[in-house]
Amino acid sequence: MARTSLDVMRHRRGMMTEHLGVLFAARPAVRAPFELGFAAMNACRWDEAVVHLQKAVAETKGLKRVALLNLIGVCHYTEGRLSEAIRDFEESARLAEKLGDKRGKARAFGNIGLICRDNGELDRALNYLEEALAMAREIGHRWSVAIHLGYAGSIYHDRGELDKALEYYAEALTISREIGDQWVVATSLGNLGSIYHDQRELDKALRQHEQALAISRDNGDLWGVASSLGNIGSIYRDKGRLAEALMYDNRALKVARTLGHLLGVATDLGNIGLILTDRSEHEQAVPKLAEALITLTNMGVANGPRQTLTGLAGCEDKLGRRRLVELLESAGKNDGVIADLLDRVDLMRQRRPERSKSARVRPRTAG
Repeated sequence: MARTSLDVMRHRRGMMTEHLGVLFAARPAVRAPFELGFAAMNACRWDEAVVHLQKAVAETKGLKRVALLNLIGVCHYTEGRLSEAIRDFEESARLAEKLGDKRGKARAFGNIGLICRDNGELDRALNYLEEALAMAREIGHRWSVAIHLGYAGSIYHDRGELDKALEYYAEALTISREIGDQWVVATSLGNLGSIYHDQRELDKALRQHEQALAISRDNGDLWGVASSLGNIGSIYRDKGRLAEALMYDNRALKVARTLGHLLGVATDLGNIGLILTDRSEHEQAVPKLAEALITLTNMGVANGPRQTLTGLAGCEDKLGRRRLVELLESAGKNDGVIADLLDRVDLMRQRRPERSKSARVRPRTAG
């Protein structure tokens, strides 16, 4: 849901942040294409949004250009075009540095850090996110502080530094409650739930994600709804309640498709495929795992492909290679794609011969 005041409009775009107030003061040649682009973003028409926003970029310089480049990066990120997104954010950061715009630079650095995280570059991601957090603290923008606490906390979480992650998530929750921002409250609750999940406190984790889901629904935040649904599905899978896990992940997939969020779609397909393998429904799992693997690999996401490969290998163990190939052909995969998938499965077997029963595509976290 967009939140609007006289000088600020914020809008959730997956795990990205935006600060758009400067654009509402623009002259008509900039404001008109910006408004068309932002309307297209609200309707999840990402290519159309980019066309309008680029027209606005061509008409302006300075702080407005910083904000527009960030918006274009958000569109490219949501479509799964990560290299283009990071190019946009880097250009935004360079211009913000030149103009002394610490808020714009922090926003760009935060977004670059999130892409580095998706790519598995955790040290690089943390450098960007800690610097973004420091800039947000320096300018005293508490909403940005809370956001970047969540983002940096997610890196500590990925690195297994759970106490540090909890510290960051808890501070983000405190700030978000003090400033009354329900989106960040839901974000922080979801992040805390993911820590509890990793600590195997499944009931406690479930309560956190259910609270986050309720808040996101109340606020019309479909991004938060999709994230919470996926996380709840992962908890039910770990509880062995596979029917409920499948229901929640299918709901998450439906929302992700509505949003046009390619990474979310791939994540949900991968997790659905893994649940189906747990249910011994291997033939139904194969096309979902294959689609997830292709998308995640093309995007350069680090963790998801390993888990989807594990799932495909398990399907081959049960069905045999010939049947696996038949199912991939039935799913519309050509010979080259099938050969690549099989090569990846074979390489994975050489490196990791044993299948982990708890493998799952990295569940969404709210921040």
